Amino acid sequence: MAAKEKQVLIDSPELLSRRHRITDALITGLMWVLYSYLWAPLISLVAWLLGFEFAYNVMVRAGGLERLKEVIWFYLIVVASIFVVVAGWSMLNRRRFARRDRRRAVEPVSDQEIAAYFGIQDEQLAALRLSRVSRVRVSDEGQIESVKIQVLSAEQVSTRPVGPQGAVTENESDDNDDENDLRIQVTP
Repeated sequence: MAAKEKQVLIDSPELLSRRHRITDALITGLMWVLYSYLWAPLISLVAWLLGFEFAYNVMVRAGGLERLKEVIWFYLIVVASIFVVVAGWSMLNRRRFARRDRRRAVEPVSDQEIAAYFGIQDEQLAALRLSRVSRVRVSDEGQIESVKIQVLSAEQVSTRPVGPQGAVTENESDDNDDENDLRIQVTP
């Protein structure tokens, strides 16, 4: 049996005219109303079998439908009021702040400032930037204790000691180590 070709379904409503989209929406809504109307007898039968005649007595015979209409109108008025307040507030803010950028740009931070903040050397920061995977151990006080990194290529990273703050050493044992893993130990 020959393999069936995949059929491509292109759904691009933005290519339709506004009139076509409105007509589509109206026809779809009409069909849903018709469909629900066709199900009404079956739903009524099931409700009657389950003893929901009480709802009919309250809503139709006792005039509960009129009260429901009043509540729906009240909810519509409340929702419309909320819409008017929010829309008015939005327009007021747009008028006040339109075309005014009051945000301040954050000044760039140098690599030296970043390294000093975290208590690591510039070479260690460079190695961290080359890494694909970094595991950072942080003390209870929020200080970096150690960082284990996996670099893109071992040739790009210096493996010599980098100073009194710490050292970069090759492959300390761990279950997930591979040949490109390096560990940065930060000592106080």
